[in-house]
Amino acid sequence: MQKLAERFVGKDVLLNTVGSGSYDGILKEVVDNAVVLEKDGKETVVNLDYVIRLREYPKNKNGKRKSVIAD
Repeated sequence: MQKLAERFVGKDVLLNTVGSGSYDGILKEVVDNAVVLEKDGKETVVNLDYVIRLREYPKNKNGKRKSVIAD
């Protein structure tokens, strides 16, 4: 998962985890099987062992974040 996460560095991503839901933000770096996300000037570190889905945040036709994400 670490090699796959490195492909998303610098992009706005959405992470789904096993137990605690989801995280979103700009993926800043991938280090020691963890990712650093930045949103609103705050950083969050997520362990990649618990990530079940990693994708680029969906955008609408104007390039802005979608308000409703249907999966």
